[in-house]
Amino acid sequence: MKFKKDSKSMEENSELRILAEYNRRFKQMKITQKKVNKLRDVEMDKEAKKIQELVQLLLEEIEAYYRTYRKVLTKYGVLPEAPLEINDITKDERDIATAWQNAHRKKYGI
Repeated sequence: MKFKKDSKSMEENSELRILAEYNRRFKQMKITQKKVNKLRDVEMDKEAKKIQELVQLLLEEIEAYYRTYRKVLTKYGVLPEAPLEINDITKDERDIATAWQNAHRKKYGI
């Protein structure tokens, strides 16, 4: 797929890459957390503790990524989910994200 070389489409492309990278990192963190929970279920606490440290590192990385690209992520309807400890979301940011989510639901019938 070829992209136009004007500045608007280049900027939009980079925003979509930022969004995709955030989603990839968040999904990886959730998968790793599920592995930790499975290890705890079979009483492999040492291994679970090692991997839990990795989950904490991923969580801190995702928080830093969200804070860096907050404006772009909010524009595309992404608000911090439960494991992230970002509590300083303004009402305007929440309204922007909710408006995008509602428009997306109407467009795709979700």
